[in-house]
Amino acid sequence: MFSGYTSGNTRALPQSCREQTMIRKLFSAAFAGAMMLVAVPAQAIDIAHDLGTTSVPDAPKRIVVLEYSFVDSLAAVGVAPVGIADDDKRDSIIPAYTAVIGDDWTSVGTRKSPSLEVIASLQPDLIIADTSRHEAIYGALSEIAPTIAFDSLTGTYETAMAAAQTIADAIGKGPEMAERLKQHEATMAAYKAEIGDVSALSAQFLIDNGEGIYLHSPVSYNGSLLKWFGFTSNMPTPDGHTYEEAIVQTSLEQLSEINPQIIIRGKYADPGLMDSWVGQPIYDSIEAVKAGHVFDIKAHEWSRLRGVLASEQSGADLVNIVKQLKP
Repeated sequence: MFSGYTSGNTRALPQSCREQTMIRKLFSAAFAGAMMLVAVPAQAIDIAHDLGTTSVPDAPKRIVVLEYSFVDSLAAVGVAPVGIADDDKRDSIIPAYTAVIGDDWTSVGTRKSPSLEVIASLQPDLIIADTSRHEAIYGALSEIAPTIAFDSLTGTYETAMAAAQTIADAIGKGPEMAERLKQHEATMAAYKAEIGDVSALSAQFLIDNGEGIYLHSPVSYNGSLLKWFGFTSNMPTPDGHTYEEAIVQTSLEQLSEINPQIIIRGKYADPGLMDSWVGQPIYDSIEAVKAGHVFDIKAHEWSRLRGVLASEQSGADLVNIVKQLKP
């Protein structure tokens, strides 16, 4: 037997060579493992929003949303939040949303006054807040998790669509939302074509809660949506976008002065306040009332949801309304 060979005639490395080879293999394995760890770091992305610029972690998984329109944005790209400001009413999250996000979220209270304690207990890695409602608590929210804010309450239809894309960018779903918005634009364009030229018709969306009537002005979400479809408004267009300019409480006399040809009514109470006006000459003389063009829709879906899926439902409703207009 010769030195450097095994008894099976298989060439053997000297001991020192075998040790060096083993060390190289171990080093290579360790280096590869280290590279795997650094190859997919948790990258952060800077998101510009209404209240500043926030560094958001890569593809956040534990998201809390404080407005219904943000639920809409997540549902549009198949993402489920862990917490929702659902006004303590789980059925306020409509089936079109729960079909996508499920029903395993935690309520964090009302949209107006969400519970910071409950939000913190969910250990979110992203909070999506409303500019108008939550500016006063933005600092407290940001101490819990990175927080971005958009104008859902007083923003326009166009504002809502832009916010949907930015939200998707923040959660790593930008391309998916871009594709969804292409589908949305095609759907809305088809509704608009079916509705036809309505530039000679004035339409007014309003809310009737049984105690008051609230007109949604041209700078509101619904006012701007009606304008997008081509309807005119007899309301003056405010200079700003405050809540008081977007949502205007009105009286019977003021409604008669606006005198719309179509009234789209969302009732939160039945009977509503408008029902008590029936038979009064000033009410009966309103163009929409005289023509039988007062249409009831789902108040919650039109007034509160304000998103991609919600606006498509509103478009379908408008198609049905125009079909019912009497010559």
